[in-house]
Amino acid sequence: MLLKALKSNHAYHYFLIPLIAIAIWFRSFMEPALFSFYPGENMMILYQPINYLLGNSPFASHLTALIFIILLAFLILKLNVQYAFIRSRSFLPPSLFVLITSGMPDLRSMHPVYPAALFLILAVDRIFNTYDKESIHSNAFDSGIFLAIGSLFYFNLVFFFPLLWIGFIILRPNVNWREYILTTLGFILPWLAAFAYYLITNSTEEFVQTIKSNFILHQFFLRDNLPIQIYVGYLIILTFLGSIFLLSQYDGKKISSRRYFKTFFWIFLISVVLIFANPAVSEEIIIILAIPLTYLISNYLIFMKRQIWGEVFLYLLAAGVIVLQFAKQLPKFW
Repeated sequence: MLLKALKSNHAYHYFLIPLIAIAIWFRSFMEPALFSFYPGENMMILYQPINYLLGNSPFASHLTALIFIILLAFLILKLNVQYAFIRSRSFLPPSLFVLITSGMPDLRSMHPVYPAALFLILAVDRIFNTYDKESIHSNAFDSGIFLAIGSLFYFNLVFFFPLLWIGFIILRPNVNWREYILTTLGFILPWLAAFAYYLITNSTEEFVQTIKSNFILHQFFLRDNLPIQIYVGYLIILTFLGSIFLLSQYDGKKISSRRYFKTFFWIFLISVVLIFANPAVSEEIIIILAIPLTYLISNYLIFMKRQIWGEVFLYLLAAGVIVLQFAKQLPKFW
């Protein structure tokens, strides 16, 4: 049974997770294609070197994206092992992350959201690390640094800045004013360094244009794309069921677990708001949404009473991901 196998805690999973990712992505390597960036989307200062190194090689773009997916999956695993907000040493979260993100065929090629998601997880780790700590000065500063670095790959990560303050408030109700300043300072410094670079190289106009393009260009990846609509709809159903289940067991969870899940909720909420509020945000946001959804859905599938339904849900998800590899992709831009 698929669920029973993936939620177990055996050392072979360290090899199984990359194999699952490679197996799902294998077909895309047969016909690799570059991501269709809008002007400026791949021009953030820290992503430019990656963009230059990859050049116009679809294979290199796919391979780099696959490496990031596997790395992010193991960071997903590390976070739960370290903080145990899902009270089960299970390999289901990283496996689910690979499945959920692999359902978007266009994201099989490299995108700035991949390194951004990595630094977002590092920022979340620094926030979680403050629980039951007396001094959190370094954590506050580091979280700001990590989030800012991520936003210099993928601009829309700047909108997750409130998550830092909210996260510290959730984990530590009595946050000192110094933590707010250190968080803000940590976030500002990388941006000041980037702006200084543009000033020195006399390319401030390029900088302004890149920022502007991350607000005004419209993308509709769901419109006229029935397979993706069905897939996203299924994820919404799993999210709803997982949320209801989490609320039903909320009082029985440890205080720390409740606070960790509250922090994940804000990642989910900010991502959803961005989809509706920023016309430049498109399917790449699924990579960030997959972080909280992975834990939410894993918690549901691991602890639901009738495991047969968990098997059904997981098989349907896996089947959907496989079908999307062969479904004809309709235009996603209107």
